[in-house]
Amino acid sequence: MRRAMPDRESLPAGWRGEASPEVLEAKDAVKECMSMASTCKSAGLVAMGSDSYDEGTVNRPEGDPEQRANVVVLSFGSAEGAKAVMRNLVNVGRRGGSPQPTKIEAGAQDSEAFSTSDSGVYSTQVTMRVDKVVISVWGADLKQPSDIQPIAETLVDRVKRASEGKSFTG
Repeated sequence: MRRAMPDRESLPAGWRGEASPEVLEAKDAVKECMSMASTCKSAGLVAMGSDSYDEGTVNRPEGDPEQRANVVVLSFGSAEGAKAVMRNLVNVGRRGGSPQPTKIEAGAQDSEAFSTSDSGVYSTQVTMRVDKVVISVWGADLKQPSDIQPIAETLVDRVKRASEGKSFTG
């Protein structure tokens, strides 16, 4: 899990990390995940990582809101457990409002995305699965729903590399 979570230097251009990724394991991870998805406890959660990113003030016109992204990466003992929790997270995320389906392609085996708009500013939620790992990304104050795409691609790539034992330097 620690290898899969991006550090500040590996975030897409224009994004910066607010803090070091938080990684929880075993009971601590299950307790935190239960607040997000009711199926976490029975799905065999092994570890959980989370972090938040923002775009900072670079190239942002005065008065424009700062784009933000909150990320949670959940690792399970089986793909079936990951699938169950992914489905639950998607259902929880769709409650309230009128979310619109959004296309975010990041190379995951399974992916669902939707967004809402408020006066031309978007919130986009993307939930993806790569084998036994679920990645949830929630972007706020986005100029377009697809502005979250680079974060989603980075996370999927890092999860794949970590699971294959590959280097992150090239």
